[in-house]
Amino acid sequence: MARTRRDFIKLSSLSATAIGLGLVACNSKENFKLAEVPDSERIKVGLIGIGNRGKSILKALEFVPEIKVEALCDTLEFQMDTAKQYIANEVKTFTDFKALLTLQNIEAVIIATPLHEHFRIVMASFEADKHILCEKTLAYNIDQCKEIKKRGDQSNKVFQVSYQYQLHPVFNAIKNIINEGYCGTITRIDCYWDRHSNWRRKLPDQSLERQMNWRMYKEYSGGLVAELGSHLLNMVDNLLGAHPTKIVGTGGIDYWKDGRETFDNVNVLFDYPNGVKVGFYSQLSNSYEGYQMKIYGDKATIICHGMNSAEIIPEGKKVDEKWKDSVDSVTGASIKILDNDKKRKIYPAKNEHIVYPTDNDNFNVTWRLYKNFVAAIKGEEDLLLGLKDGYQSAISVHLANDAIRNEKIVKWLPEYDI
Repeated sequence: MARTRRDFIKLSSLSATAIGLGLVACNSKENFKLAEVPDSERIKVGLIGIGNRGKSILKALEFVPEIKVEALCDTLEFQMDTAKQYIANEVKTFTDFKALLTLQNIEAVIIATPLHEHFRIVMASFEADKHILCEKTLAYNIDQCKEIKKRGDQSNKVFQVSYQYQLHPVFNAIKNIINEGYCGTITRIDCYWDRHSNWRRKLPDQSLERQMNWRMYKEYSGGLVAELGSHLLNMVDNLLGAHPTKIVGTGGIDYWKDGRETFDNVNVLFDYPNGVKVGFYSQLSNSYEGYQMKIYGDKATIICHGMNSAEIIPEGKKVDEKWKDSVDSVTGASIKILDNDKKRKIYPAKNEHIVYPTDNDNFNVTWRLYKNFVAAIKGEEDLLLGLKDGYQSAISVHLANDAIRNEKIVKWLPEYDI
């Protein structure tokens, strides 16, 4: 059925919950068809946590008919009313996640709560024998991450972690270009996620300050490294096929003097194997660098602009023969002359096997994440982003915060390799 199902549940309202997915300019594709899936074949899901991210998830699930959301849970009951507009069927609501987990028809849970809640909900979901999709970062501290990893390795249930940017066509084009040797030996990667924002939510009532602005408080949050840096660290680990070995960092509450406890700026340096240095930089007082990644090799440099576009610049005065006009031989990407300079634009190759629902890749990769989740549950696809991805990136996040907060050099210990 093409473009129906309540017109994708009021497609024009995409921008209302688009901030978390970058959907402001998102339009449906004319050739995308929403499949008819019998109710008996749909995976019944409960969503725990329906704040901004939870509502963005519901928006993506409108395009995944293989999943049926049958239960919602949030400690703030008023969140339920706005969330229900994205669900076509009747849905049960709870303020206690344990009650949701007792529902026998619920096969899987999606956890989109504040970070400090992840551990107890994940462990309870294991006990309830549910498939799990958990938002990043995996858990609040290293010990919790280790316990989840050990428990997950013993489970036969699907466990996916929401690092959807690994699925982005631009990222995969970059990875393929690096693997083909166009950058040569990678020596350094700089990652930025800068904003000019106080990063606060508007409150319906001031008594909800800590509950809704949980990212501001150490009791609940890992701050900028956990909420923003974890995505980039996850991609770096994927590019390098390794985790960091040593970390140093600094940060502070230097601009937003508003009672927050998590830093408004962080600067972290990670040592990776083979001498690769990786920097993560984030601030809330200047948005010039935005969200980008710069990858430096001895043959070329790649600059990726927020996963929206990327270019590659050959190193040195002499351009190799293969750079003369265009390069189309790279699996998953092509490199073409951008201007009279040596800069070349990277064009992701079109995947003929996937028809995405919109023209916005930042939305599409979240959609792809959930399509893969349900396909893995049904045994139709291998899981693309599993517990290992989430665990490794989470350890890096917590080591970075330890280095920043305690002003020390922190090392990756053998005990983390589980």
